[in-house]
Amino acid sequence: MASSVEDDLTCPVCLEIFQDPQILSCGHTFCLRCVGHHHRFFTFCTRICPMCLQVIHQEPVTNLALRNTCETYQREKERKEREERKEREEREEDERTKCSLHREKILFFCRDDGVTICPQCRKTTHMSHKVQPLTHAVPQRKDQIKAALHPAEKVLESLRNGTALERKVTKYIECQAEQAEKQIKDEFEKLHQFLREEEEARRAALREEEEEKKEKLEGWTEQELKSISDRLLEVEEEMANDDVTFLLNFDQIMRRARYRRSDSQLSSGSLINVSNHVGNLRFRVWEKMKDLCPYYPVVLDPNSAHISVSGDLVSGSRSVHRFYSSNPLQKNSNLLVLGSEAQNASLNYWDVEVGDSKHWTIGVCRRSAAGRNHPQDLTPQNGFWGLCRNGDFYYILGSTETPLQLRRSPKIVRVKLMQRLDLNSWKLSWMLSFSDASNGSVMACIRDVAFRRDLFPFLIPEEKNASLRIVPVNVNITMEKKLTFSDRHMDLIPLYIIGFFVVLLMVLMLWLLKK
Repeated sequence: MASSVEDDLTCPVCLEIFQDPQILSCGHTFCLRCVGHHHRFFTFCTRICPMCLQVIHQEPVTNLALRNTCETYQREKERKEREERKEREEREEDERTKCSLHREKILFFCRDDGVTICPQCRKTTHMSHKVQPLTHAVPQRKDQIKAALHPAEKVLESLRNGTALERKVTKYIECQAEQAEKQIKDEFEKLHQFLREEEEARRAALREEEEEKKEKLEGWTEQELKSISDRLLEVEEEMANDDVTFLLNFDQIMRRARYRRSDSQLSSGSLINVSNHVGNLRFRVWEKMKDLCPYYPVVLDPNSAHISVSGDLVSGSRSVHRFYSSNPLQKNSNLLVLGSEAQNASLNYWDVEVGDSKHWTIGVCRRSAAGRNHPQDLTPQNGFWGLCRNGDFYYILGSTETPLQLRRSPKIVRVKLMQRLDLNSWKLSWMLSFSDASNGSVMACIRDVAFRRDLFPFLIPEEKNASLRIVPVNVNITMEKKLTFSDRHMDLIPLYIIGFFVVLLMVLMLWLLKK
């Protein structure tokens, strides 16, 4: 019956319930939009009825009775659909609140198995288990959910208020950019007028990196903010469900509620690479202008510094004034500063001006060792190799040998790191030596340093009014030197030796076979 009524109220063109029905002079009725759409194809000729194809001479008239009937039918249809949907939801809810085995209402929660049960289940399979009423189980677990949400809520509040570590790092990046820009400007002011274009290019690169780092960090912050907000909203919605649904989904809700913050977004890579903009700046410009500029074999990394670093990144001290402000990501209490690059060549050397200071430590270390956020002894076991001066005595880090006492204290110490091959074990290792740069006399030598590719120079000035400074290399005479055979093939010497013994062994075997 309902289908027959709906057929009578259906437009023969669009096959839907009439919308604003219009009756034609021939007696047929169509929707207003269907009549208009049909008549647009007959603008320049006589209009005809889509059903009987009779010529239509009069304008269509609204069928008020049919329109009212259609609207009443549509409302009644929607009402019935709502009632059916409500009944279906009530049936589904009733199914969820009843035990699937005994068809009784669920009233208890088994703590041992973590499932909801009915009275019959409690008397049978869960008789010896710890069981509590739903009225007790639900509030307890909601309290657990709320407690688990506290860390996420605190992080969310700090992100909103701008007190989170990410905000501090953002401000530190801005400070780094400002200070580095000032240093770039000061360096370029020492050069001639024609270098202005080069200066602007360097500053633009710095600003681009600043915006990139800030945008990346702020984007991550916004993403984290949205993620936490969505997580809280989802958990709150789940907690608003009925008791049975909540308990059934309790483990899933708890997993969503627990928040573990990752610090993977925050590292030295999150900060501006100041060394790329300031380190060896004048030397790199020198390659273009063919003028004399100092070149430093080691450039200090202010992102790794626990002390004051000069603006040109070649000097470190324990002075109160800091060219670069305190790094919010740096928590290590060892007062050291690292070089910006690892020393990986077969032969590496650099000079450190110590002046009249009687308390300092210089050497090499693993980057991971210097980055640990807790104080540690400077020993080879912890990844540090170096020479320490304490008054008139010199100590090798981690050594039990008698301290050295020199007649003449050097003003400049040359640090040399070179590869060496142990002929007994056929293994490569580093040899670290310290000498007086003025006369070349060796002060100390450390052999068998573990061969790694991540050894970085480090400086520790231990007097407040004294600084340690990297000495520039003299490049006034020439920039290139012809490599000797040993320089070119230093890295391949172990392979050459092994190859020699292999060939010798083959010759010996052939000689024995001939005999």
